[in-house]
Amino acid sequence: MKKGLKIILVLFLISIVGFSVYKVIDINKFQTKDQFKEQQGKQSFQNSHPATGLNVNDETVKTFTTEESTNLQEVTSKNDITVINLFASWCDPCKREMPELVKYAKNKENGVELVGLNVKDKRKPAEQLIHDVNVNYSIYVAQDDFLKKFKTYNIPTTLFVDKNGEIKKVYLGELSEKTLNNLVTQVKEEN
Repeated sequence: MKKGLKIILVLFLISIVGFSVYKVIDINKFQTKDQFKEQQGKQSFQNSHPATGLNVNDETVKTFTTEESTNLQEVTSKNDITVINLFASWCDPCKREMPELVKYAKNKENGVELVGLNVKDKRKPAEQLIHDVNVNYSIYVAQDDFLKKFKTYNIPTTLFVDKNGEIKKVYLGELSEKTLNNLVTQVKEEN
């Protein structure tokens, strides 16, 4: 193959790949991180997640500190709203949001409980993260298929669950204490 033809072929392939990447980004219409965060706060986006309406009560999890098995029903049935934050130690947004979750847990409202659910992680790094952040809320370990079952492939993801175990709202991405307060208020108002 001639050198000029090779260069044209390579340029053609690069432009196809570039066009494909552009199209994937364009579908989401989130040009910047700020626009993405703003979009996440909109109710229609939050209620469109496929886990909304599913029930977590039959899911078996392990208590992080003792490795005892429990059903999420034991957690959710005690609260009007249970906020379940899915995290992993290798997830940088999870690391950034955990201090915000600790602040929220210090001032939690009656009837609302925040719990962490460690997913797809190794024990030692997860323990280190929990220790470093000085987590003050209950942490559980999810079974491997939890993310798949609830159609949640990105973390951090936060589930807002009612007393019956039904997922009322899903938030994708990093949470701040303020955003978490706002979402809890929304869930209360909607129910």
